[in-house]
Amino acid sequence: MDKTQQYEPLLAEDAKVAAASSSEDDALHFNNPDASTQYVVVISRRARTALFVSIVVQALLISLLIGMLLMKPMHQLEAAASSSECPINHYPQTLYSPAQDAIENVHKVFSMGFGKTKTIYQGDPSPEVDQAWLDLYNSFGLSKIPKSQARLLPNKTLAIPGDEDNYAVGLSVFHQLHCLNLLRQGLRADHYADPVTGAISGILPEDWDDHASHCLDNLRQSVMCASDISLVVWQWVEEANRASISMNTIHSCRNFDKIVDWAKKHRRTTHFDMDVHVEDDIEIPLII
Repeated sequence: MDKTQQYEPLLAEDAKVAAASSSEDDALHFNNPDASTQYVVVISRRARTALFVSIVVQALLISLLIGMLLMKPMHQLEAAASSSECPINHYPQTLYSPAQDAIENVHKVFSMGFGKTKTIYQGDPSPEVDQAWLDLYNSFGLSKIPKSQARLLPNKTLAIPGDEDNYAVGLSVFHQLHCLNLLRQGLRADHYADPVTGAISGILPEDWDDHASHCLDNLRQSVMCASDISLVVWQWVEEANRASISMNTIHSCRNFDKIVDWAKKHRRTTHFDMDVHVEDDIEIPLII
């Protein structure tokens, strides 16, 4: 017996019979224009149904897998937000900073700054108040980083003359605190102005307006850049029998102490001679 199977095209009449002979099969006809023959491919309706179900099931499984992958970080974020110290970075540092590893998010309750809620930084001029402000930035506000990190900066900085392996930088937060302190002193020029020159923190009267304006707008940009979306709320005050705005609210903050620790470890102690230019091979476009 010849085991070789022979395949022959069905005649047109046979095709009609094949199409009509099965109520569960669909016949797909392919006409041959050069012959009086017609090829028939018979596909089982059951097979088509099984194929459709298989595709749907696979699509659902893929969707479920994607959903699980997306939900995992969301659960982590929710868990972190409910903790007293939040390790998830609410304000991610999208530009490289050598201090980015020092970022730790914590929850802080802000003070209203009125009456009994005033802080040391709001006090009348005194040696204690002045020192409290200086302690925020003055002895460590200027930093140095190695060349390997200077290469990664989004803005080019200069090597330190006499210490060319290190580069001069400063964290913006400390400049902003310097500006706040300067404006604070300007509010009490009667106390802080030099009796002879009229200078406040070394700034002469003729330069004061420009310097104060610079500080004010720098702080405006900083506040808008951070865009703190923590809330102020309104609460009912029984004693006054009326609603009052409350700013004693909790905020998501960066741990300032951790930032200070980084600055102290990278403190620049050598003099930075601004009249000496050290050439280097770091190529970063200047932003002016």
